[in-house]
Amino acid sequence: DGKTLASGSWDRTIRLWDADTGTLKNTITGHTHSVWSVAFSPDGNTIASESDHTIRLWDVATGTLKNTLTGPPLSVYSIAFSPDGKTLASGSWDRTIRLWDVATGTLENTLTGHTDAVLSVAFSPDGNTIATGSRDNTIRLWDVDTGTLESTLTAHTDVVKSVAFSPDGNTLATGSRDTTVRLWDVATGTLKSTITGHTDGVDTVAFSPDGNTLTSASADDTIRLWDVATSTLKNTLTGHTSSVTSVAFSPDGNTLATGSYDDTIRLWDVDTGTLKNTITGHTLAVFSVAFSPDGKTITSGGADGTVHLWDIAPAEPPRLAADVNADGTVNIQDLVQVAANFGETGENSADVNGDGQVNIQDLVQVAAAFGETAAAPAVYATAPEHLTATEVKQWLHAAQNENLTDPTFQRGVEVLKHLLTLLTPKETVLLANYPNPFNPETWIPYQLAEPAEVTIRIYAVDGSLVRMLSLGHQATGSYQTRTRAAHWDGRNNFGEPVASGVYFYTLTAGDFTSTRKMLIRK
Repeated sequence: DGKTLASGSWDRTIRLWDADTGTLKNTITGHTHSVWSVAFSPDGNTIASESDHTIRLWDVATGTLKNTLTGPPLSVYSIAFSPDGKTLASGSWDRTIRLWDVATGTLENTLTGHTDAVLSVAFSPDGNTIATGSRDNTIRLWDVDTGTLESTLTAHTDVVKSVAFSPDGNTLATGSRDTTVRLWDVATGTLKSTITGHTDGVDTVAFSPDGNTLTSASADDTIRLWDVATSTLKNTLTGHTSSVTSVAFSPDGNTLATGSYDDTIRLWDVDTGTLKNTITGHTLAVFSVAFSPDGKTITSGGADGTVHLWDIAPAEPPRLAADVNADGTVNIQDLVQVAANFGETGENSADVNGDGQVNIQDLVQVAAAFGETAAAPAVYATAPEHLTATEVKQWLHAAQNENLTDPTFQRGVEVLKHLLTLLTPKETVLLANYPNPFNPETWIPYQLAEPAEVTIRIYAVDGSLVRMLSLGHQATGSYQTRTRAAHWDGRNNFGEPVASGVYFYTLTAGDFTSTRKMLIRK
């Protein structure tokens, strides 16, 4: 779940860190030599660690030893869990790859064939294949179920330090001290492309989450981004002052994190290649970097024996008390919510000033906050459909009766005045119906500059009355949305559907009368 981080150290311990707070959760002891490699199981419940020629499995929750796997006579260089977490693969200096049953701790198989130390292991996304890179300059692909060698990939002329499967599992990328990156067809084992450009050994390779970009980092102090489809260079990132040892894409693929012998971690914008941030804190080389699943945190491990957690998410601005509905914006929605809670006591988000009661002072404080937000000019456009000038007029009257001279309160009063102006049309108008032509129903919008009894009459072309809509006494305001406009269902006063053709509708509001034309098309 990304909440725990494991670290292996020169002091022979494994430490578990809380990824939320960065505090130390546990220290696991038991190894008798330095811990060189650690790996989490896919479910996050188990940690595998290598030291003193053994692999040990630890319970993350309790820190207790679950099992000890007796390893090869020489140190294991890399370990990896299978995608389903049932198998652990280890690559060793004794030239073997060993597959272990995680549940029982028994050795399932030993894969032999490399003629020098195995420096990297990786499972394919489907878990059916293991790729291994070696000091013998080769890459080998193994069938996980049978342990048989599927193919040996030869083209590199020096040590293969890194192997990585593409997200779809069809392509394998490899990086070597021969300064090249090579792309291989996993199904056939054939070389698809040789990528050159680095001037020193390539230490690590990684695919972007969408599989379209490959990154490689080198002892030449650079990071390079390559187009996977064409094998062409997209960008070269420079800034590190020593070998770059590790790379990791953020889950959204927008940011690249890199670790280096210059003791720093750097964050890069993948699209532009610009440096976004330089993170310092390690006292020796940074050997590994990794993003949390949500992309908000980076973990890093270094030669100083520490693992750090870095929060890279933008700091969330403190919530304004006036943001009653906690949507990040102080607007009319918050006004309405305060009004809906008038008279409530006790703990309530609508009690903006915290005096224990929701009243007009809370509402005015929300209105005052409009002017403190960058979006203030637009907040009026988001008014709820049912908000009326009458309501705002009542709020304004109550606020003015408070007779408070506080500048913030007075600013809120001015905002209410402005809102009332916007909600009060300057003239009464009958607007065009929508849709038009229509079938079978339409809405008739209008606005009132003054309160009035409102009636809409619909006539046929011969002047005969078809339907009368008595809307009753309406307050000053705009009646343009579907929830507020007049609605005609295309039927006459007897409930019968009317025929296709031209009709006229007339709005009567007090002394105001206006007529427009509409068309029914069936």
